Amino acid sequence: MDLLMSDVRLFVKAVEVGGLTQAADALGVPKASASRQLKRLEVLVGHALLHRGAGRFGLTGEGRIFLPTAKEVLEAADQALAQLSDTNETLTGKLRISVPGYIGRELLSPYLAGFMAAHPQLKLIVNVSSDHVDLFREDADVMIRAGREGCEEFVARRIKKLGRILCAAPLYLDRHPAINSVDDLAGHSFLTSGPERQAMEMVIPGRDQEYIVKAAGVFRANDPELLQRLACSGGGIALIPLLCAEGAIRSGSLVPVLPSLELMPKELNLMYLPARRNTRKIRTFVDFIFEALEQCIQAQKQDASVLDSTDL
Repeated sequence: MDLLMSDVRLFVKAVEVGGLTQAADALGVPKASASRQLKRLEVLVGHALLHRGAGRFGLTGEGRIFLPTAKEVLEAADQALAQLSDTNETLTGKLRISVPGYIGRELLSPYLAGFMAAHPQLKLIVNVSSDHVDLFREDADVMIRAGREGCEEFVARRIKKLGRILCAAPLYLDRHPAINSVDDLAGHSFLTSGPERQAMEMVIPGRDQEYIVKAAGVFRANDPELLQRLACSGGGIALIPLLCAEGAIRSGSLVPVLPSLELMPKELNLMYLPARRNTRKIRTFVDFIFEALEQCIQAQKQDASVLDSTDL
């Protein structure tokens, strides 16, 4: 009996997603044949690989030993297929990208038209989401996220550092005493996506140290744009990405709070699965985006240089 890659892939996927039925759904395998595939693999290796039954699913001892080898086999096969696909100059199929809304609009959208024009036969699908998607479940091929929490298993390439800002609406600040130092933040209402601490504690991530502020209230949400809108309507002092706040600050809807306080930026990362690092469509997209961003950075430096020379 020969080893079938489809059987190995089903086994690895079942471990990743926590069930045989879920693995069959993710891979597009008929549920009726999933059990037969796993049984065929177990017969070939001579051991049961998974405990499965009512309310019970997990690796057997032999399955735990076999899993690293199975992953290596799949990665080697995927890399070989990716290298063979490089002989085809035209990118085809789908490329699914997951990105938070404000990052997609402000950072990614200026470059997507150029990428699509360069690769007209590749279908680009962008999923705007504030939540982390599960790349193991193949919800996306690539995701762009601020920070790396919970993403340690992925390849992460830093796009840039994402500045953060404390800001509030003038109408909110007019109703409260002037804020001249971190100590003056005590007793305010805050809007943040930061982790929950003790009741009514707000964490201010300074570049040099972390400040803990006793707040009148702390509203938490995983969507910076929601926090920005709440801040604009006077809901409190928001700690949000500068990229998300710039438009409201230009219009006067928000003003910086303690602008001299340097906050610790978050890393903006582009992430994908290690096994897919040599997939040509992913590699091409990553190279394109990094080249486009580098050109943008150089253009901004040239503009700043021209302004400086004009001032002279």
